[in-house]
Amino acid sequence: MIKNLSLIRKIVNEMGGVTEKIIPERGCFYIKIGGEKIFVSRKFKITRSSIVGKELTAFKDLTYFILEKEGIPTPKTRCFYRRTLEKDDIDKKLSDLSYPIVIKDSDGSNSRGVFVNIPDLEAAKKILTKQINTFPRLIAQEMVFGREFRILMLRHKAIGVLEMIPPRIFGDGKSTVDELILKKQTPPLKKTSRDEVLDEILKKQGVSLKSIPKKGKEIFIKKNSCLAEGGETRDVTDIINDDIVSLCAKAGKLTENYLVGIDLMCDDIRVSPDDQKLSIIEINGKPDLYIHYNPTHGQTRNVIRDIIEFIIDMRKKTVI
Repeated sequence: MIKNLSLIRKIVNEMGGVTEKIIPERGCFYIKIGGEKIFVSRKFKITRSSIVGKELTAFKDLTYFILEKEGIPTPKTRCFYRRTLEKDDIDKKLSDLSYPIVIKDSDGSNSRGVFVNIPDLEAAKKILTKQINTFPRLIAQEMVFGREFRILMLRHKAIGVLEMIPPRIFGDGKSTVDELILKKQTPPLKKTSRDEVLDEILKKQGVSLKSIPKKGKEIFIKKNSCLAEGGETRDVTDIINDDIVSLCAKAGKLTENYLVGIDLMCDDIRVSPDDQKLSIIEINGKPDLYIHYNPTHGQTRNVIRDIIEFIIDMRKKTVI
């Protein structure tokens, strides 16, 4: 591996270019040459259709680093690696964040290795120093709040945009909050844990598990979208702001994938990023497609048809 990287740098220099380290722990760097910037992770990897940017979507530390470097709004993030971890480094990096924060496994998926709503520095240090033994690459990130959207980008076009609504209940004037949750989460829905997190969420809305909310009162039982616990989806493809689409297209292009799913937080999907607080939370190189069919609210988007038509069109234009 060292031989590969050394040789790449040597040849790039001979060609009049330069290399720039970005995350040494992953062997990642940029090649800047002839006005172009090429991302390299350990070795070159090229398919017949494009340079593959799998690493940029598979590894969260790379995603956030690249987004921040390119000026794309994303939560403030600090990275930690077991083999280079130092106590002073932990204190310095964690002290630089505003709380609450979330700590995540950089290589994880499906909520594995995710620790949310960490309230302060001491709690964060305890979680990080313990979990680094299980997860060798962790990121600590400021939590951002707002409405959550999932945007399916096919090159420059948003072919499906969903608002991800956290699990919620509506009062009927006679049932307790606990009873309403039980009614909502009938099989096969996953049950929401009755714990301090739920108590705090309810408390901020002025209720408890024993409260009997008036008819029609909306009460959220989780902060984040979770379809397994009764979260909902609303199709908003027709109203997404053009500047948000352009921003997502730029983010997708950085991964060198034509198809990406982008998780985004903002107050209003209809408003330009310049006029509101907006953050790209995650970029998925293998996004779920089924969620764009039969959303809870709004119309189905036949994204699979769009993707197949795009592939066929690309093949017609490709010279083998």
